[in-house]
Amino acid sequence: MLNQRGSRLIRILVLLIFLVILAAGVAVGAGMGRGQAGIAEGQAEACRKRTALGNTVQAGQWETVSETLDQRTELVIQEAQHMKEIRENEAYFASIPTLPAGQIIDTARLSADQLTQLFYGEEIRPEGSVYSRINGCSYRENPNIALSQLRYLRVLHVGFDGRTHVGEMIVNEEIAGDVLEILEELYKAGYPIERMQLVDDYQADDNASMAANNSSAFNYRYIANTTRLSNHSWGRAVDMNPFYNPYLYTSGGQLHVEPQGAEAYADRNGDCPYLIDHEDLCYRLFTERGFEWGGDWNSRKDYQHFEKN
Repeated sequence: MLNQRGSRLIRILVLLIFLVILAAGVAVGAGMGRGQAGIAEGQAEACRKRTALGNTVQAGQWETVSETLDQRTELVIQEAQHMKEIRENEAYFASIPTLPAGQIIDTARLSADQLTQLFYGEEIRPEGSVYSRINGCSYRENPNIALSQLRYLRVLHVGFDGRTHVGEMIVNEEIAGDVLEILEELYKAGYPIERMQLVDDYQADDNASMAANNSSAFNYRYIANTTRLSNHSWGRAVDMNPFYNPYLYTSGGQLHVEPQGAEAYADRNGDCPYLIDHEDLCYRLFTERGFEWGGDWNSRKDYQHFEKN
């Protein structure tokens, strides 16, 4: 009996120990589950944070890239526009020699070097357009001056409107260099010259050209009221702003003024800004290069006139 009861007690004790161990294992397992779940949740949260941070960095990078692309695109557009302006201005510069005298020039589209290049002289060829304008008008076959001795000048001048105009003039080849230099200096100084066209635009009529205040040079003609050839016939004389600087002479005791209508400018003491006198830049530039001024003559006065023999 005792042995039986002891055996039963041993079995009960073993069972209790097993139950205790089982309960402890369940508790430990539950704790480990909760710990693993916590670790997993922490890992998920860290992943979410890394993803958010990555998205933020990526967005910032794309914004920087976008700004850079916009800036480069703007630079490309500006460069393309600049190159287009250069091409257009070069084409404009190339077109100026074909423009008629009197045409206004947009100097803002030209460089200083290009402006200088627009002062030049060239021979007059029988097959050229200049010859077709002067033949039978200001020029005709004669024993005194050959076509080959003349030069056609293209220049710029500041008009009475303050703007830059194309000018032209024909002179003897021997004074062409001097006249080009003088006209370029006058232009750079802003000296006003109302018109500068070939006298042929006035049918080689000197009075009509003067009345229009047209500055000109070559014209195969006689001195007014004489049978002597003018120095204009050899292209060695230049008339500047002739309406305001008229030709004066006395005949039959009476003073004559040419062109008609310029009588008010026979008085050289007026305040007209276009009068040539010894202080005038035009006078200084011509006389410095050996030209004689008609305003210094005694028997008559030709205030517009500069000549070099």
